Amino acid sequence: MHGFSRAAKAGAATAALPAAFAFVVTAGAVAAGAMTAGSGTAAAAVQAARPPAWCKAGGTLSARAMPQKIRIADCDLRGRAVRGPNGLTAVVPADGTSLVAHSLRTGGGSGLRILVDDRAGEITITTSGGRVPEGRPRTSGGPQDPCEDGTHRPEPSKWPKGHTVEWRYHAGTTGLPRSSVAKGVANMALANTDCTGGGRFTPPPDIGERYSGESAGGPNVTTDATCGERDRVNTFGGKAMTGAEGDVLAATCIWFIGARTIETDMALQEHGKRWWTDGTCMPGSYSVEAVVTHEAGHVFGLAHVEGADHAKLTMAPVVAACDNGPATLGKGDYDGLIDLYGTG
Repeated sequence: MHGFSRAAKAGAATAALPAAFAFVVTAGAVAAGAMTAGSGTAAAAVQAARPPAWCKAGGTLSARAMPQKIRIADCDLRGRAVRGPNGLTAVVPADGTSLVAHSLRTGGGSGLRILVDDRAGEITITTSGGRVPEGRPRTSGGPQDPCEDGTHRPEPSKWPKGHTVEWRYHAGTTGLPRSSVAKGVANMALANTDCTGGGRFTPPPDIGERYSGESAGGPNVTTDATCGERDRVNTFGGKAMTGAEGDVLAATCIWFIGARTIETDMALQEHGKRWWTDGTCMPGSYSVEAVVTHEAGHVFGLAHVEGADHAKLTMAPVVAACDNGPATLGKGDYDGLIDLYGTG
């Protein structure tokens, strides 16, 4: 949960993020309707075949410019990069999977959800999140006690109950230590907390994780923090995202079919960011363990909980510099895992 300690950090959090908004993309043929003969029929056919103005041949497409419902026959988004109004970008899957992308920022978090339904011919794109300054939330009261705050939200997918998520590690160019990444992943899977004397919520959720070796290729995230095409390997670690916006700390991508997660990748920003792993935290540095614990929540199926009242939970979309509070779970984080996986 957030805070250097409960006594010292009673209220250090962010304000509520803006509400989510959605864009819906649907596929199918354009209904031609009744056409007149001759030149009228030809003109209608030409008009029907013409793609909409926002559907440009190359480059990244803007979700902001899209109407709510679009037919894939008009503009096939599969394999195209789409940028949400929150600045987050992802490649629309073309292999039958759907995708959720998250970025954790120094001043908030953002999400981009792309649901692909090939059978129905529909793609739904939902974006959420925004930027707020670091510091005390703009509210008269403080955030709730994380040991009593049971707020949680699920992602659209999860791993099967009892599954062990095997993941590979990538040190990146700066050599982020595997031990700190591993601690962060384990914190979420084991429900580590400082709300109990034993250091863990019990019983633990029925989901596991296992380190399965190093990865030479790194997380499947591009240098501008875009979720690319999946490679069927879960990879967590460092990435120099030189083209990303300057406030990005980490990016996580989750691919799924139906309600089942099939792959996740997590990248911690190495470009322009300082990371804290042990000893005294240098000003302006961020805790690897805290950030990975938060991102591991997405990996295991937890979404952001927005609002200043819940800002001390691990899944609140904020991590302050030199703050290792999110490395320990609050009640809502634990309750969310139990709702998803039950107990063994």
